[in-house]
Formats: sequence, C-alpha cells, structure tokens
Amino acid sequence: MAARKADWSILRGTIIGFVVCVVVAGSMLAASFYFRDGMQREYQANHRRFRDASRQYLAVDEEERIIDEFYPQFVRLYRGGMLGRERRLSWLETLREAGAVLRVPELNYKLSAQQAWQPDFDLDLGGYTVYASTLDLHLGLLHEGDLLRLLAMLDEHAQGQYTVRRCALRSDGHALELDPAAINVRSECELEWLTLDLAGDQELKL
Repeated sequence: MAARKADWSILRGTIIGFVVCVVVAGSMLAASFYFRDGMQREYQANHRRFRDASRQYLAVDEEERIIDEFYPQFVRLYRGGMLGRERRLSWLETLREAGAVLRVPELNYKLSAQQAWQPDFDLDLGGYTVYASTLDLHLGLLHEGDLLRLLAMLDEHAQGQYTVRRCALRSDGHALELDPAAINVRSECELEWLTLDLAGDQELKL
C-alpha cells in the first residue's frame, strides 16, 4: 500500500509536468498559428499596397507617354480651330478677304447659330460633342472658277474645318461679259463648319 502511494507521488509530479508541457506547447503552437495568420494578413495588405502603387506608377507612366505622343496633335488641332470654341470671326474675315482678292462682284452670307451636329450614323464621342454652324453663301461671279478659288482660300486661311453640303451654279442667261465687275454666274452654297468641344458648359483650353 505504501509502495502504491509512493508510486503515485512520483507519477503525480511527472504527470503534472507533462500536462504543463502540453499546455505550454499548445499555447506556443496556437501563438505560432496566430502569429503566422497575422503575418499573412500583413503580407497580403502590403502586397495589395505594392500592387496599387505599381498600377498607379504604370498609369502615370502611360499618361506621360500619351501626353508626349498626342499633345502636339491636340495643340495643332486646337490652334487650327478644329477643337474648342468656334472661330466665327476667322471664317468671316477670310471670306471677305477672299472676296476682295478675287474681286467677286457680289458676296452675301449668313452664318447661323451654333448647334450640336447630328450625324446620319452612330458615333460614340464619349464626353465630347461635335458642333456645327451653317454658312449660307450667295455669290455673283464673273465665272465659275472664282467659286473654286474662293473655297481654296477658305481651306488655306480660315481656322476650322468645314464641309460643302450643297452648291448650285446658274447663269443669268445674258451674253457673257468680260468686265471684271460683271456677274455672269450666280452661286448658292451651304457650308457647314464643324468644331469638337466638351459636352455641356465646359470648354477645351490649352
């Protein structure tokens, strides 16, 4: 009986030590898993931040490339009157100067108010709008070649882009006169001046 008590006293210390070791080992194992999960979460967070920073860097680099490639074209189109506000004064001044240089006997015009252009086909312009202004021309000409020269001068000197929607020539029916001030041919033309600008009240600017 005494031996059994002695054995139990010896085993009790060993068991208690074993249990303590198991508890400590379990605690350390749980702590290691917790630490690992924390490190994994921190790694993922840092990796996401790194990827976001990389994307932002690449986006900035791409924006710089686009600016370097396309900005000179943008400036050329803007200064040429294709982008931004329309250059009505340039059109009319060039038209009057062309009439004076060519000695067009009669030149009358009417420029309509600007309005959004409605194409006959689908056109996705994003945040931009194409605007159009119609210029009605009524000309008295010495001969039909003056009309072609007038349009050529508009092409060369007027700021902006236009298209000829219609143009008609007719003779007054009288005998041809060689006087430079004589009107042998009359012309009625409709020109459409086009500009591209931001939609709404915004305006493209350099």
